[in-house]
Amino acid sequence: MKIKGRHLMVVAAMCGLSAATVGLITNVAGLFFTPMATEFGIMQGAVSLTLTIANICVALGGLATRKFTKLMSLRTLLVAGTAILVGSTLATAFVPGIGIAYVLSATKGLAGGVIGFVLVTYVLNKWFEEQLGLVTSLAMGCSGLAGALFTPLVQSVVNGVGWRAGMVLVAVIMLILCLPAILFVPSCDPGDVGLVPFGSKEIPTSAHVSGTQAQKTPISVNKLLFAAAVLYAILSAAVSAMPQHFPGFAEEVGLSAAVGAAMISVCMVANTLGKVVMGWLTDRIGARMSILGYTVLVCASIVALLLVHAPAAFIVAAFFFGLCYSRATVGLTMLCREVFGKRGFGIVYPVAALGCSFSNAVFSSAVGFAFDLTGGYTVSLVAFLGFLVASAAVMLWCYQK
Repeated sequence: MKIKGRHLMVVAAMCGLSAATVGLITNVAGLFFTPMATEFGIMQGAVSLTLTIANICVALGGLATRKFTKLMSLRTLLVAGTAILVGSTLATAFVPGIGIAYVLSATKGLAGGVIGFVLVTYVLNKWFEEQLGLVTSLAMGCSGLAGALFTPLVQSVVNGVGWRAGMVLVAVIMLILCLPAILFVPSCDPGDVGLVPFGSKEIPTSAHVSGTQAQKTPISVNKLLFAAAVLYAILSAAVSAMPQHFPGFAEEVGLSAAVGAAMISVCMVANTLGKVVMGWLTDRIGARMSILGYTVLVCASIVALLLVHAPAAFIVAAFFFGLCYSRATVGLTMLCREVFGKRGFGIVYPVAALGCSFSNAVFSSAVGFAFDLTGGYTVSLVAFLGFLVASAAVMLWCYQK
């Protein structure tokens, strides 16, 4: 069945929302570290803290998404969230010092979290019964695609005009990317506008229970399964902290800096492509088998990194290691949907996504500390191998229950 009409508009709008709230908050932030540090006369670490603050607040904002969808209409939420997101980004271009930039980063992160991944997946779960995996993976993949497309443009403005002009450009792009969601997605639930989820055989009637009415019905989920889903998220996201250390690992085994850079590049390609492929697979064989297949490939890549210290092998292994991002995004989304159902998803996924964000942040530093203590990355790689196996076991237990 071909996606078309209003359902196609919803997919395109959610792709834009994902690119604006995740892609542009995270993937272009590094372009501003050096020029801001130079102008303010501070260390780059002090400026990079703006990104840490924003990411933490994105995770916290996601927890509030469900509450906001109950308090106001989707369009009101999108307008308010976009105004705060774009406004705080634009205001950052005029800050006199780093202190105000910290406050604006928190504000931007909270707004981006509320209208970001959690809302995107929530809306797609309401609008799609069939091909949900594919459309979810497309939306999530656009977060990485935004970085690839807009980084060169923003970089050229920063280099030519200055970082303040670059920040204004980011705010304008955010607004453009959020507009389709505001204009073309009237409600979280297609039943509110006389439509049915894509692939559903239900015929809309006047007796249709609206999304707002349905949300008033009490929902409960198995607490043990809930905890297991969050544990899966934490273990899976921890593994994705390793790729940023690939240059150091390549240097450790005597390979050139060019090999380390190539490893990151192919890993990011796999990050985007892997999400789309996993979405396609989950629609055909389910999330359980898709996650298992990706687990095997990522485990094999770690074994190759530990045993075969050759440039070509490292680059190929880095590509397959990049599939770990899909396990913590598309895989987690579909796991929550298949295990907890459409309504239970709204309770479980925001908390699991919060676990992902904090896990990645913690283990990004933990890998560095492990290197300082042991003089290498072997301990971290072995630990991540164990995390992958454990997360797969937890996932299988969830389906068994």
